[in-house]
Amino acid sequence: MQRLFVIILIFIPSFLIAQFGWVDGFIVRNTGDTIPGKIYYSPPGHRSAKILFKEEGQKEKVKYRPFMIRGYFVKDQYFISRIYDINPSLTYGLGVFMRLVNHGEKSHVKVYEYWNTDREFGYNQTFLVKSGGSSYEINPLKFKKSTAKFFKDFPELHKDINKGMYSRKDLMKIVERYNAWRKFDKWNKKYDIK
Repeated sequence: MQRLFVIILIFIPSFLIAQFGWVDGFIVRNTGDTIPGKIYYSPPGHRSAKILFKEEGQKEKVKYRPFMIRGYFVKDQYFISRIYDINPSLTYGLGVFMRLVNHGEKSHVKVYEYWNTDREFGYNQTFLVKSGGSSYEINPLKFKKSTAKFFKDFPELHKDINKGMYSRKDLMKIVERYNAWRKFDKWNKKYDIK
């Protein structure tokens, strides 16, 4: 009984903080136009699959699924239509809205998160995408191995990851270090500096 009470106390604040309802935001049409309005802020599993949108000054609700629009912006978060492929060899995939974690930054590697549900439970998946590349999933259970593989073109970083200098909570530090190296490396090549 005491254990149940402690579990309830832990989860109550998260329910109180996670307020769902209509909030200001905008959608980005496939043409690139941004349309301001209200977006129904729903639980993560719903936000990944569809959104409800009311254009500014309108009462009509419109449901958008991935690829019907390029993306949407709500609560300082930018969600982009992307293909979620379980099998990279497939030429098709499930369309979802993924949250762009490093939105607003010019970077070679972008970080996306997707809230996936497996009927019984939900979990967060993290994907890395190099400019012009396809999505690469970071396996949280094999973090060191999967991350080192993705960043193998930067030998020092690759070595530091394999040494265990970084953990899962340091993913953004790894990405920032890689992006800084990539920018510096391109600058050196551009000006032929050794």
